[in-house]
Amino acid sequence: MTLALAVPSMLTHEESQLYHWIGQNAAGFGATIDLGAFAGGSAARLLQGLQTGGRPHHLHAYDRFTANAAARARFLSPNGVALTNAENILPLVQRLLTPWQANLTLHPGDILTQTWSGDPVEILAIDAGKSPELTDHIAAQFMAPLVAGRSLVINQDFLHATQPWLAVQMAKLAASFTPLAQVVPDCVVFLCTAPIDARAIAAARTSGMTDDALISGVQAAAKVFAPWIKRRRFDAMVAKITANPGVRVAWKMKNG
Repeated sequence: MTLALAVPSMLTHEESQLYHWIGQNAAGFGATIDLGAFAGGSAARLLQGLQTGGRPHHLHAYDRFTANAAARARFLSPNGVALTNAENILPLVQRLLTPWQANLTLHPGDILTQTWSGDPVEILAIDAGKSPELTDHIAAQFMAPLVAGRSLVINQDFLHATQPWLAVQMAKLAASFTPLAQVVPDCVVFLCTAPIDARAIAAARTSGMTDDALISGVQAAAKVFAPWIKRRRFDAMVAKITANPGVRVAWKMKNG
């Protein structure tokens, strides 16, 4: 995995190993989707694993492919990546992912405006659910093509207190997903166990929820996932909602 680890990423070492392992063990029946690819680190780790596994594969990476000065200084410069002052990092991502370009399609732009063909999806890696609107759009576009009993969802920020809508959504979709693994600090992997139709996706919407409704949803999620995930992780989400009334963007969540 040395080649992939050279691509800058916000993933922990354990998460990097997870992404590579999941790619390596893919069956090859569907696409791999990477939502929130940043500089390509998660895509590289998945692609390296897919390549090692030797089965047919193609990865679609979605992101704005931009980085402000703080992100460039924190995540790119320490990795020895040569940078300009430009916010657009798409050319950098293209260069970093050159070893896998034959099996890669980049989709630059706002994910809220992006769509999917409907072809089967084997691996869905989500690191872009930074608001309820994005979370709902991701479900509408990318979850129906998951194959029951075979497809995996890597929910990168599932337990992050600043994104409580992720837990609410997956609790509402619990009839179609089973947790398989939890990787520090916030990542949870789910197996799709039943088809997800438009009615289920509509019922799992998180946009427009009041604070009280969102808190109730988190508390329901704590009960749904009680056999696997400690209650304190959901309590932290409730505290974050309470401390940030009406806030529905992850990076705007303060205190709590």
